[in-house]
Amino acid sequence: MAIFEVIKKVKADDNLVWKYPKTNFNTMSQLIVHESQEALFFSNGKALDLFGPGKYTLTTNNIPLLKTFLNIPTGFRSPFVCEVYFIDTTEKNSKWGTSSKIEFLDPKYNFPIQIGACGEMRFIIEDSRKLLIKLVGTKKTIDNETIDNFFTSCILTKVKSYMANIITENQICIFEIDKYLNEFSETLQKLLEKDFADYGIKLNKFFVTTILKPEEDKQYLEFKELFFKQTVSVAEAELRQKVNLIDEETKAKQKIITSKAEAAKRQQEGYTYQEERSFDVGEKMAANEGIGEFANVGVGLGIMSGIGTTLGDKVGNNVSGIITNIDTNQKTCPNCGTSNSSDHSFCKKCGTPLNSPQICPNCHTKLESDMAFCPKCGRRVK
Repeated sequence: MAIFEVIKKVKADDNLVWKYPKTNFNTMSQLIVHESQEALFFSNGKALDLFGPGKYTLTTNNIPLLKTFLNIPTGFRSPFVCEVYFIDTTEKNSKWGTSSKIEFLDPKYNFPIQIGACGEMRFIIEDSRKLLIKLVGTKKTIDNETIDNFFTSCILTKVKSYMANIITENQICIFEIDKYLNEFSETLQKLLEKDFADYGIKLNKFFVTTILKPEEDKQYLEFKELFFKQTVSVAEAELRQKVNLIDEETKAKQKIITSKAEAAKRQQEGYTYQEERSFDVGEKMAANEGIGEFANVGVGLGIMSGIGTTLGDKVGNNVSGIITNIDTNQKTCPNCGTSNSSDHSFCKKCGTPLNSPQICPNCHTKLESDMAFCPKCGRRVK
């Protein structure tokens, strides 16, 4: 005769599924289901009534599936034999890893390579009936290790085939593979979700956290050194380009700032850039020792036409003074041919009167004042 029973999970552990040790109950037994738990009645391979968190007195009203399956009479304290499983519905975290290597040809350097992978996954039991029917069987408990072992072959098959294909298709170099961990994780989770769902488990997250590389392989190490040398050289070249670009931009900005400052100064002092350039030319002309030469005077006067009024007048007056000082009406001595200033009355060399009629110094022929050559002997007299 079955006795009155309090059915509950009596110890705390990490088991996802725990089987109550007794199987003989009656319809007045008490069932206690804690938070984040479910209790499932199981008989002859059939998953029957399911209870969520709470306290229950078992009657034929709240175990309709069990009552029908076992033909329990209504309204009596009827004994029955049944298995009770407690299922933990909290999210669990479990680790996974490839026990064998993933083999492929590196698409960049074309050398054979073997890698491994490992990570973590998070899941919850979403369908207790499906889990009990497909996975539990005669087991009394199921823990994370049981789940890991059960799904290992599935995980390995999906991980190995997917990663080998994606590396080849996307030409992912082994030395750059860590950049794709997030992409691997998201895609593998989608590929594995259905396999877990078939057993009543919802795969919330699947992470590929580490790619295990053949660090003991000499060929791999040689290519690794080559790759990182190349990477460093490219990085240094890019850095130099950026620094040079920044320097050029800085110089350009400084030039703009200087130009704006000079333009503001001209505007404040009341002259233009063209006038400033003309001032500079004028100053150079004034400092030129050859300004007295007629060629320089001509150039100077041509340039002065573009200079502003104040400086132009100043330089023009200076040049005019220089030209005024040049005596263009000199007198030639009729006796010795010496040139004398226009204000001289006698030759400064021989004392011959200069205002008397002009006489050729060679043949003593009298000359008119406008004659430059003697009409008799041909000597130049001016």
